[in-house]
Amino acid sequence: MAKDELSDDSIEKEELYSSYLDGELSEEEARAFEARLASSAEERANFQAMKKTWEMLDYLPKPDVTTSFTAKTMEKMHTMSGPATQPGLFVVNHPGIRAGVFAAVLMVLFAGGFGIGSYSSKNTVNVDEELIRNLRLYENKRLYEQIGSIEFLRKLDSPELFGQD
Repeated sequence: MAKDELSDDSIEKEELYSSYLDGELSEEEARAFEARLASSAEERANFQAMKKTWEMLDYLPKPDVTTSFTAKTMEKMHTMSGPATQPGLFVVNHPGIRAGVFAAVLMVLFAGGFGIGSYSSKNTVNVDEELIRNLRLYENKRLYEQIGSIEFLRKLDSPELFGQD
């Protein structure tokens, strides 16, 4: 049992040393830790060993982290955080896939617009041809506007009113 207590105590000390070296302690905690170092030679020796180890970490080669590593790590963290934040069906997180989806959507919109435009241009009547066919109608438009209804024109067309030709 004494061995377990010792290992727990050493873990706490390592965490305290690490917090001090990282600057994570408050001013009051840092002063108390420094006073503890000043009063105990054994504590100072342990701390100096930890500090040397800490400084040697700076000499290790830095790993090259790719964006895919970051994305995979974030995805794993996301799945570990719980099912409440699962992405939807159309959520795309990879920049290459996002650009491909964007290009595909633009192509579909362009093709749809081109198809609708060509269909509508086939079904429209040329304005000049329509004017030529209905020239008399347009020339007499003001007269036709004075007629109240089509019934009036039908009555005018009856043979009893003006006789037969």
